[in-house]
Amino acid sequence: MKRYTWKLAIAFILSYVLLMVVVVFSYTRISENFILNQAKQNLIDQNQIITNRINAQFDFDYQQFNELILYYENLSLNPIDELNANIEMISVNGQNFEGFGTLDQRTLSLLEETFTYLSAFDNEDFEQNIAIYSFAEAFGDANQTVYIFFMVDEYVAYFDAQIYLDSILDLSDMHDHYLIVSADNVVAYRSFLNGSFNYFYDYLRAEGVSESSIDVIKSKLMSGTSGASQHKFLGVNSFIVYSPLNTELSTKNYYLIQTFNENVVITSLGYLTNILWALFFVIFILFAGALVLLFKILEQKVNDIENARLAHYYAKPYIVRVSHKGKIKSYNHSFKKLLGDYDIYDYVTDFDTRQDSDLDLIEDVLKRQRAFTAIFELGFHKLVYVRFIPLKTTGGYILIGDDITSIEGKFDEYRHMALFNKVTHLPNYNSLKQDLQSFFDNVELLEKKNSLLALDIVSFSKINLLLGEKSGDRFLVIVSELIDESLEGYPATLYNIVADSFVVFFKDIENYNWVTRWAQKLITTFEKPITIDKNFINIDVKMGIFNIEVAKYEIMNSEIVYENMQLALNHAKESTQQKYFIYDVSLSMVASREQRMEQDLAYAIKNNEFYMALQPQYDNQKEKITGFEALIRWNNPKYASESPLKFIEMAERNNMIIDIGRIALHETFLIAKELERYDIHISMNISPVQLLQAGFVNEVCTIYEQYDLKKGAVSLEITETFLIGSFELIINKLKLLKKYGFNIHLDDFGTGYSSLQYLKDLPINTLKIDRAFIINLESDAYSRAIVQMISSLAKNVGLEVIAEGIENDRQNQLVYKSGCNIIQGYLISPAVVKSEAIKLIEDYNINKTKKVEVQKKEIKR
Repeated sequence: MKRYTWKLAIAFILSYVLLMVVVVFSYTRISENFILNQAKQNLIDQNQIITNRINAQFDFDYQQFNELILYYENLSLNPIDELNANIEMISVNGQNFEGFGTLDQRTLSLLEETFTYLSAFDNEDFEQNIAIYSFAEAFGDANQTVYIFFMVDEYVAYFDAQIYLDSILDLSDMHDHYLIVSADNVVAYRSFLNGSFNYFYDYLRAEGVSESSIDVIKSKLMSGTSGASQHKFLGVNSFIVYSPLNTELSTKNYYLIQTFNENVVITSLGYLTNILWALFFVIFILFAGALVLLFKILEQKVNDIENARLAHYYAKPYIVRVSHKGKIKSYNHSFKKLLGDYDIYDYVTDFDTRQDSDLDLIEDVLKRQRAFTAIFELGFHKLVYVRFIPLKTTGGYILIGDDITSIEGKFDEYRHMALFNKVTHLPNYNSLKQDLQSFFDNVELLEKKNSLLALDIVSFSKINLLLGEKSGDRFLVIVSELIDESLEGYPATLYNIVADSFVVFFKDIENYNWVTRWAQKLITTFEKPITIDKNFINIDVKMGIFNIEVAKYEIMNSEIVYENMQLALNHAKESTQQKYFIYDVSLSMVASREQRMEQDLAYAIKNNEFYMALQPQYDNQKEKITGFEALIRWNNPKYASESPLKFIEMAERNNMIIDIGRIALHETFLIAKELERYDIHISMNISPVQLLQAGFVNEVCTIYEQYDLKKGAVSLEITETFLIGSFELIINKLKLLKKYGFNIHLDDFGTGYSSLQYLKDLPINTLKIDRAFIINLESDAYSRAIVQMISSLAKNVGLEVIAEGIENDRQNQLVYKSGCNIIQGYLISPAVVKSEAIKLIEDYNINKTKKVEVQKKEIKR
């Protein structure tokens, strides 16, 4: 065997020498390419950092100019006059503006001078929020200086591009030159004077660069990706690096192109050569060390083979050698392979044998040589059952074991499936029932303070549809871990009842305030969104709490406790403000009241107690009411103070909404027919339950024909959040309805998950901006930006846009300025009956006795 060991060692040495020769040869061939590729990547990263800095500076300075315009407009002052008067006091990135003026079609007015753009200079080149050009290029003027122009509405400011850009690129002291180039190859700005080409690719052609190489650069520029290449530029071997300037202030795609002296860059990366040689040296040392260890390993292997020959019979069973006191001396190979981390067991009493005590395992099992079963947890919730038979030897005991997981492990597996949630591995509803039963059997524990809390994740079904089932499961695991972590230090058990429903059982707590404090703590924890597959998901929860005070109730058992906890949860879910609710006796009365409401609702359908209230929609541009939204109301004094949403949601739950929706269709179409002579259209909401009903399209069209309505007289409104669940089915139905003559409105736009993804496929005419974005419009810049974005989006795809919830003139002015002409809200009128709606038409449209004042934008000429 020793001779074989030496032969193997010599073979290893020869292989090692051959490998080193290959490594040295490969290093000399690939090191140059590696350094060049590393150089290119470093320069691309550096160029990207600078483009990000330019984008940020552009956005910041443009916003400052925009705010100055708004400031002077709000003071009813001429912004250009004021800006020119204070030009020495206004700066952009450390330099003064060159001037301010106004743009009227193709004429730029600056103080006393007027410039007209050359016919060869396209509108796209200057009608941008930000543009780069010289007076010579745009107007044929003698001024060759390149300027950066900002434009807000018709107002224009400009400043020296060289000073502005040089200040941003100062940190990049390695570059030779830089250019700003548009995607169509036009050089907007260059930092050097010794160049006369207006097209970037002409510089490359002048250096003899092939057209195929130019095409490679061109394809990357057109696709908006960064890149680097090696070519001569202005007679110098250079790295040419380019990255897109992804500013949203211009529809023209600009790129920052920098050139770097090739020799300078390669010299700066000389340290990489030293690193590669250092790695080579480390590899050499490691292989040398491996050669030394080889002898020890082979020697040990020889001994193992000799010992294995004697223990061949015992190789398959698991064998453990223990002392008389139960200390583990050794394992055979098969048992080591099973356990993996076997060092955690020092004594046989460390095994999980489900014995009453360690002493029983030593005295009753080992000494009497009785068989026993040990359970080992391997990996994630994987249990292995091993049946051991002790055999007494002179040095202690030999335990010979066999894997019986397939027999005995099945019982625990089925028990775990019955008592634990398969996704979160938390105790489930069955476990809670068992624990509640045991709790009521414990008289001593009943006298202490105990509490049961139910927790539901709001809108989990939509999250599950958005992310998919697998990601939805990961979401539940993360939520359960957050809840479990928050319970650290509390005497409580967490259960996952079903999917998004959890229960926390607090036992023997100091006082009931512990539970409410924990609930508030959890709400704070969930204020921070979690990340699933790069999606930020906000967690909204509702909780119901039942404090188990046995003395307060004549009858108390596990069923009553669970039912009262659910009543508290349901009350919290119905509330728009409270995140959690503590049970009191009145909740049982509320449940009875809902049953009475359901009975009254059935009676109302039979006796047609419903009517349609009309809320006007006013067009600021046309200065008149152009439509009404028909809103269903229940004419029952008992529920006069209730929100209509409550009986609508109840009707949707018990399918009464089909009959109520049919009544609403007849009432709305009748009103639409009466208002046709005023050239007014009516919109109405369609419930998701109605829309998914088989035969709904045919029924609506049949009723429509009964009233002989013109096409476009009625608009049907659907809520955005409903689309995600049944998109394909709804799309087909909406297309049929639109083809028949109905307009389709998308309600609550911007509050759901699907708008931007599916907007291009929806057969809609109008977007309705949800009032959630209007409430804080006056004080919240983000709300204003969202309204402006939705209005611009609608305009670009040819849709109307209506802003809901307009309550004052300031809100109206802001949405009008954002591009939204049609408003709906209390500024005009709340929802009124038909006779009052006709009076509003007469006041606003016919007699013109009422009007909404809005400051309209006038363009100077």
